[in-house]
Amino acid sequence: MNPTDILLSIAIVGIYTLIYLYLKSKYDDSKIIIKLFVVGFVYATIVTGILYYLIKFIAS
Repeated sequence: MNPTDILLSIAIVGIYTLIYLYLKSKYDDSKIIIKLFVVGFVYATIVTGILYYLIKFIAS
């Protein structure tokens, strides 16, 4: 497996897990949790994409 893929996987899982745990401890309403969880997933995807292209730029 490519080291970049490993780093991206760690970033996605780490950010997604942190957001999930924050939302579970902060809110009790299921609709708010689902909405913010989806927004958190979108942010994690954007950050991961930026990291991917940054690493790709540095490596080349």
